[in-house]
Amino acid sequence: MFTVAVFCGGPSLERGISLNSARSLLDHLTSTQINVLPIYVDFNKNFYQLSSSQLYSNTPADFDFKLQHTATALTNEQLHALLKTIDIVFPAIHGSFGEDGELQSLLEEMNIPFVGSGSASCAQMFFKHRANDVLMENGYAVVPAQLLTAQDENPKTTIDHFFQKHKLNRAIVKPSAGGSSIGVFSVTTSQEAYQKAQFLFEQNIDRFVLLERFCTGREFTVLVFENHSGEPVALIPTEIEISYENNDIFDYRRKYLPTANTIYHTPPRFSSEVISNIQKQAESLFKLFNMRDFARLDGWLYDNGQIYFSDFNPITGLEQNSFIFRQASLLGLSHRDALHYVLKRACDRNQISFPVTVTPPKSNKKNVFVIFGGKTAERQVSLMSGTNVWLKLRPSGQYLPTPFLLDKENNFWQLPYPYTLNHTVEEIYDNCLTSLAHTTKTKDLIQEINSRLNLSLDLENILRQPQKMSRENFVQFAKAQQAVIFIALHGGEGEDGTLQQYFTEHGLAYNGSQANASSLCMDKYLTAEAISTLSCTDIISLPKKTLVINKATHYSPRDYADFWHKLTMETKFDQFIIKPRSDGCSTGIVLLHTATELHQYISFMAQGASYIPPHTFNNQSMIIELPTTTTEFLLEPYIETDSIVIDQHQLIHQQNCGWVELTVGIVEVDGNYHAMNPSITVAEGAVLSLEEKFQGGTGVNITPPPIEIISVAQLAKIKQLIENVAKTLGIKNYARIDIFYNRNTDKMIVIEANTLPGLTPSTVIYHQALAETPPLSPQKFLELLIKNAS
Repeated sequence: MFTVAVFCGGPSLERGISLNSARSLLDHLTSTQINVLPIYVDFNKNFYQLSSSQLYSNTPADFDFKLQHTATALTNEQLHALLKTIDIVFPAIHGSFGEDGELQSLLEEMNIPFVGSGSASCAQMFFKHRANDVLMENGYAVVPAQLLTAQDENPKTTIDHFFQKHKLNRAIVKPSAGGSSIGVFSVTTSQEAYQKAQFLFEQNIDRFVLLERFCTGREFTVLVFENHSGEPVALIPTEIEISYENNDIFDYRRKYLPTANTIYHTPPRFSSEVISNIQKQAESLFKLFNMRDFARLDGWLYDNGQIYFSDFNPITGLEQNSFIFRQASLLGLSHRDALHYVLKRACDRNQISFPVTVTPPKSNKKNVFVIFGGKTAERQVSLMSGTNVWLKLRPSGQYLPTPFLLDKENNFWQLPYPYTLNHTVEEIYDNCLTSLAHTTKTKDLIQEINSRLNLSLDLENILRQPQKMSRENFVQFAKAQQAVIFIALHGGEGEDGTLQQYFTEHGLAYNGSQANASSLCMDKYLTAEAISTLSCTDIISLPKKTLVINKATHYSPRDYADFWHKLTMETKFDQFIIKPRSDGCSTGIVLLHTATELHQYISFMAQGASYIPPHTFNNQSMIIELPTTTTEFLLEPYIETDSIVIDQHQLIHQQNCGWVELTVGIVEVDGNYHAMNPSITVAEGAVLSLEEKFQGGTGVNITPPPIEIISVAQLAKIKQLIENVAKTLGIKNYARIDIFYNRNTDKMIVIEANTLPGLTPSTVIYHQALAETPPLSPQKFLELLIKNAS
């Protein structure tokens, strides 16, 4: 077996994103010929040989505290001995240690071949002030910048002078070393710039801080591959369109969670001449910085045509729809093809034989049509789930997946590969509508690139158009192809039984529960009523109060006060969770403390707002997406849980009332129910945010719960109770049930049941499948669901 050692983790704030990249490498490189060996670097730069199952954890915090028991610690000598047994290293550590040249220097000292640029090149690129010096020395335009250090005697005066000299009314403060827009701030005054710089120093985010003039052009990013002759070849750039109003920038959330506030254009909306200039300059810079194999270069196009390159990324992100895969897909390269190209170049450079790719035949595979999108507030999460299901099934020897977008008019679009990798549902839909113009521009760009990369050009397949179908035509096509439908929709008709009923009537098999159970579980009020019929005294239901938006908008402040007072008197609680009565599991959920906050929440809904800005409510650090069609809401008592945090690799559990929030996956086969190992969900705020549930590298899910928190006997009881709940609700195939469990009383409160749980790259149900005996990989878990679809 050809073995690739993938380094992930590291000491930077981007360590969670590093796991995402390592997961992609594991998913797309693993084959009958290639073995992937994960090596994890913790916050203190200690090395561990990691199991592949741990790579599917959402964040390093999920397993950092138990590394000594679940991973193999490696000294430098043991690391060296291990690396001597592998063929090549693929560094997937973002930020410090992985991109600043430190890891590369260590590998060079050990004489271990690796993918990507060498240590000196990385150090020169990664530290932005050094990169700017190189650019200026070689005649390239740079954004005016001022370097600040924690030792500066009078930084405020320096900052004031920079603002005055460049007549600034907006600037950027950011670490000199780092990526992913972590610690990057948009400021409008020198005083604000000073405060943000001090914050970065105080938090030890970096010893050097750059103050830059805010760029007013259009952002772009471009990948460069090194071809078989050692020549750099720039791919088709991507334009990043966002609104910069209200001090917004291309921040961490916009990079790693799909949002309609950010639009990617690949190809960019630039003239052919501008695109060519970007590509030529990117290739020249690749040579100037002595880059190797591949790299990503970020820059700006000003209105006067001036091109600025502002950031150089030695290890680009490798998430499922990262820029490398978006841009490579336009050339006809799959995820695996793109990674193989980069790996093969590194192997050729190191005179290592790379295995010949063997593609399994498609003829004996069963068709699976993966549906995602829709028109609910969770449509972007659906895109992440559907894309991930499609990608994880592509290497399957049993199933042949085809992606379909469900648009807001209930049409189904069969998508070519590149379209599926767009950032948002809206991008995919717009590209489908303008596919001819999109294809014409792409065709003009790709032929020379493919020739220089020595790729075999199947132009007809590369330029394939999306196919639009009505619901009726989709069903006929699925029946003709004998396809199983994989519904990756969240909320709305994808989860309320509407599509399930339609597919059942037409004899199509699909994943998840049937119409009745889907409809019941979507309605949280009816779900609670069904559970209350159980004779088991250990399962209790929270009291719920319904609130209709159309009526509540006419309430006076006194009406809200009276409503709140009556609610507190009836329930004996003084804090409440408000949530949609019938929608998905992650939208519109807020903790309310007062009648005034309830009034404020209803005002957002009445205005038709798409989201609630961060810090609107107490203990709300992130934006809250709002449902688009829901008119009825539920108020239920807020259950305060024990405090569970992970600090410095230590799990700290502080008891409160004994309540712990858990989520449990359930699998049903022929009427037999099996609850998987629960996960403890750890929320940064009062309730789990959309990011913590679905964005890789953000939320913390501890699977299985440590026995010091949930005993073996309690674990068995929880599983039994969950199986009873699933049977009562009529759940089929699989689901995820969220609960509160009291460690002291053994009582359980069911929060909700999700008949189509999220299947994003790091979602908790994969962790639980991997904790089974024997472990189920994400691909095997999905294959199990399809096999038992009805």
